[in-house]
Amino acid sequence: MFSIFKKKPAPQIQPTYHVTDFSFLGGDMHSHLVPGIDDGSQTLEDSVKFVDQLYKLGIKNFITTPHIHGEMYDNDTNKVQAYFLPLKESLAISHPDIHIQASAEYFLDTYFLKEVLPKGLMPFGNNNVLVETSMAGWNRQFNEIMFAVQANSYKPILAHPERYLYETEMQVFENLKNKGVMMQLNLLSILGYYGKSIKINAEKMLALKLYDYCGTDLHHDRHLGHINAMPEQNQEILWQLSEYGFKNKDLYNNIL
Repeated sequence: MFSIFKKKPAPQIQPTYHVTDFSFLGGDMHSHLVPGIDDGSQTLEDSVKFVDQLYKLGIKNFITTPHIHGEMYDNDTNKVQAYFLPLKESLAISHPDIHIQASAEYFLDTYFLKEVLPKGLMPFGNNNVLVETSMAGWNRQFNEIMFAVQANSYKPILAHPERYLYETEMQVFENLKNKGVMMQLNLLSILGYYGKSIKINAEKMLALKLYDYCGTDLHHDRHLGHINAMPEQNQEILWQLSEYGFKNKDLYNNIL
């Protein structure tokens, strides 16, 4: 039997102003703009083009984060810096007001624990590092590895937790937050770009205020196309993100 007193859904809060770009973020802290080093940009020309387009969208500070993943990408600090230098030099000429630095997106596995961490990482901001785990399931040593990161005085930011579909219990992420692990939202996740389930996870995490940072995770033209269209096609979502209070601006003080 249906009740006439059935609870009505909460009314949706409507945007109170038009968000024209992504300047509210203060900058991007997750991207794959170092050319020819991973599955991101493959040429210097593409990297400059991507930066130029993001600049026009209000992003003028960049921490670009190529993969360091022992099984897939044979990268280390020296290689990242060598591949990054031509991009930095090119942008110094074409966009002298842009601030860009290279770090990495570190894959947490045994290789990282034994080979990468002991040699030192490339932190940004206040000793922050961007880390990711497997899309297939938690690494058995995940807690041990995360503890080792923190024991070495790094402050981990877990990349795109909404994409780890094997974990739907928000309490798990709340527990990580309580242990000092910060969280980063992929900008395209909330659009449904990676699928409906990931969008739902992102919405839950936003509602619980679990995110600290937001990044483009830009790899290629398809990503850029969807990001470019957001101010016109996804104004409500963009307005909600602008109201969230991401802490990206806190990461760039050391490069201004």
